[in-house]
Amino acid sequence: MMNVTYGVTEEIYSLGAASRVSYGIAAYADAVEDGTATIVASVHDVTSDKQALCELVSICNRLELSSVHLMDVVEDFLTN
Repeated sequence: MMNVTYGVTEEIYSLGAASRVSYGIAAYADAVEDGTATIVASVHDVTSDKQALCELVSICNRLELSSVHLMDVVEDFLTN
């Protein structure tokens, strides 16, 4: 079974002179075991609230969420 570690990603979106920062979630495979950062799943542009997303990522890591459920968790996060 693959061990997954979740992390927060940060992206800057620009259109003309306007720009905004948004955060997403990336799932890294076996990051602790082999020291790599191979992304096996990700969701971009989830929220501009970094603290709320960091809390969600912490829960995903603590509960050892399977990467196949990442989109469901993000959808639940966005509807609450």
